Amino acid sequence: MLKVFMILFIPLRTSNMNIIRKVILAAMFTVSALTASAQPRALGVRMGTEWQVSYEHGIGPSGDFLEVDMGYELIQLVNMAAAYDFMIARPLWTSRGEWGFYAGPAAKVGGAGLGFYLALGAQVGLEYTFDFPLQISLDMRPTVGAAFVSGSVSFYGGGVIFGGLPSLSIRYRFGE
Repeated sequence: MLKVFMILFIPLRTSNMNIIRKVILAAMFTVSALTASAQPRALGVRMGTEWQVSYEHGIGPSGDFLEVDMGYELIQLVNMAAAYDFMIARPLWTSRGEWGFYAGPAAKVGGAGLGFYLALGAQVGLEYTFDFPLQISLDMRPTVGAAFVSGSVSFYGGGVIFGGLPSLSIRYRFGE
């Protein structure tokens, strides 16, 4: 615990470590601010070409939500993705539970070995929330961006190929 405190709060000599420290502090602040409010939240897994731990946080009464996922791509990359999804429609297909169509912008960062990538894209999906606290969704998140490997920059197109395939998410809903 003391090491974590020292890494986050004691000034470091290298600028890269200071940048990483600021990103970690910003992420910790954002997560704590989001979890402090009484909006609906969901925690679970997202499975497809990526296996991720998935967190959703409702934003406002319209049903919009922020989704943050961390995990592992099948092409051996560790990644983190975030999407701000707008609830487009809530069809009344069943008398129990609730359906929803959503879409929104997404960003993704990942890496392995000597390189990493940054990508932007979109997410579109369909979800069903049962009348008990369980939610399932099917979505696609295609992305494109730049790959930085061994000092060179190249096109990252893996998000188009793998992100265009559907992923299934199963989440436990709480905080309503």
